[in-house]
Amino acid sequence: MLRAAAAWGRLDSKYDALLAANLDGAVPVDRWIMLTRCRAWIVFQGYSTELTRNCLERFFLDGAGRPCWRFIVPAGQGQHLKLAVRAEMIGGRNEIHLAFERPSCQDQPDRLADLRAVQLILRPDIEDRSFHNLTKAYTGPEHRWRTAVTPQTEGFRFAPDPSRILTVRIAGSRFYLEPEWQYMVHRPLEAERGMDPDSDLFSPGYFRILLKGGDQAVLRASTESGGPGETEAVTAVDLDPSAAPEPVVLLARAMDHYVVRRDRHRTIIAGYPWFLDWGRDTLIVVRGLIADGRLAEARDILIQFARFEKDGTLPNMIRGRDAADRNTSDAPLWFCVACGDFLKAAGTSDLLKADCGGRPLGRVLADLGRGLCAGAPNGVAMDPDSGLLFSPAHYTWMDTNHPAGSPREGYPVEIQALWHASLDLLAAVDTRDKRRWQSLAGKVARSLKELFWDPALGYLVDCRHATAGTPARKAEADDALRPNQLLVVTLRSLIDPAIIVPTVMACRELLVPGAIRSLADRPVKRPLPVIHNGQLLNDPHHPYQGRYLGDEDSRRKPAYHNGTAWTWMFPVFCEAWVNALGPEAALTARAWLESGLRLMETGCLGQIPEIIDGNAPHTPRGCDAQAWGVSELLRVWHLLHQSA
Repeated sequence: MLRAAAAWGRLDSKYDALLAANLDGAVPVDRWIMLTRCRAWIVFQGYSTELTRNCLERFFLDGAGRPCWRFIVPAGQGQHLKLAVRAEMIGGRNEIHLAFERPSCQDQPDRLADLRAVQLILRPDIEDRSFHNLTKAYTGPEHRWRTAVTPQTEGFRFAPDPSRILTVRIAGSRFYLEPEWQYMVHRPLEAERGMDPDSDLFSPGYFRILLKGGDQAVLRASTESGGPGETEAVTAVDLDPSAAPEPVVLLARAMDHYVVRRDRHRTIIAGYPWFLDWGRDTLIVVRGLIADGRLAEARDILIQFARFEKDGTLPNMIRGRDAADRNTSDAPLWFCVACGDFLKAAGTSDLLKADCGGRPLGRVLADLGRGLCAGAPNGVAMDPDSGLLFSPAHYTWMDTNHPAGSPREGYPVEIQALWHASLDLLAAVDTRDKRRWQSLAGKVARSLKELFWDPALGYLVDCRHATAGTPARKAEADDALRPNQLLVVTLRSLIDPAIIVPTVMACRELLVPGAIRSLADRPVKRPLPVIHNGQLLNDPHHPYQGRYLGDEDSRRKPAYHNGTAWTWMFPVFCEAWVNALGPEAALTARAWLESGLRLMETGCLGQIPEIIDGNAPHTPRGCDAQAWGVSELLRVWHLLHQSA
């Protein structure tokens, strides 16, 4: 992972790094930060100018999506020079290249002549830590790291541990060993989040390179054995990028960053900087891959996850090789929905025959359905009377816990929509039990209409709350207006216009530009207290919180699903709008959908954030780059533009 600020050298968060390596060559694991930043100066005639935002002319992504910085550096006597920097991650390797280029002056009188060389000074700042931790020099690194640095021809080698070795070099340069520490480097985003914001940085020395007009120097940093690979000459930095590609191209390029390798197959990184692969996130993203025509990648991921199925469960989250966390009621259902999307897009049933660890995928689907009907070992179980699925607390995507911000124990509405879609798929692919699945799907649809539609509210109940073993008919309905009910419309669990039209209309109240709030800013009759360490953190009868800011347990968690706006469900609203109102509503839906693209122009450039504040000015929060925010925008973009 590379996460760098537009203001060169600035560090906003402990997750900022030029090289945060994935040290397991087979599966995604927590990244390990070794090269944090690279400070830079231009020296000419004894005068030094540091590359900071003061001389930054422009920051942009080039035609290949690589970050580029363009600086204007004063040279005295009314002249200046330009310096362009481009960062590039090397595919399949824990390696980055930073190209520093001084473009030709092209005989412009206010530019320093090409033949007049300047010195480029580069000082790498390095660490050796998990990206969730901080470096504190006094705990040992202050003494150990100096001896871990070995100067080499044109660079250095940093080996704090035999399993972690950083090699940095610049061809044609000279490296000067001159260690220094910077103490208490402040990270404002961590301070904002109520976390320790200060860490220490170590720099082993600096590079000195002479640059004339047209010259380029490339810093190569790698944690691979043997150091940076021998690559061809790096192309010139694009100083004047062309106009931005079409939205569908931008979104497809953004999605490329999340599709990664897991052993022989592929998986999805849920979000950057801190998430790995999650069950529901991955399978929701697969729908975007399918809509974009990337069937080979989608098929590979579906086969990978089918291998994890056991007794009606799939992993909630996978940490490295550990898939024991099965605390999810929606991941197995999203798997079924994604398989249904794939079969429709592929036009064949070949996927059902794919080997998934000794079982064909069609058998996996049937086993999954039967496991849920019988009651899964993680507590997800079918109510035999209504056919609806019971979900333990914190098993849906609204999974905030410790404190319990949105427990939703009982019968959440979107779980029933996903369950109905899964039963429809099983009826189509499991010919042995076709009638059973058809009958059960009909029962679920009837129960969903009877138990969730509330004419007095004018929308669907978000959850019927109950403890394990309580039938759905005896569960307590809430009155919270949340966006989960939109999946009933998009998955076509109910098609009665008298229900779906007012349901979608009611959800307009939740809209903000590019996202949809997780809870309406209105009082509720059924209270939602959020309690932490015996202290009540909210108003139970008006639980809406519109800013996701501050201490995690006392402020951010209570707001996470109670007013914070989410990007991944925003396209679902646009899809539901057309499903409810018909094709003539597509123009309005597309106009709303385009507001999501504006989020790609701020925060993490070219990406969609996980969440934004429900209250204006709707500041991006959470993960800077979230896979399902990108994939759902791309999926619904394709859907709404097919007939445009």
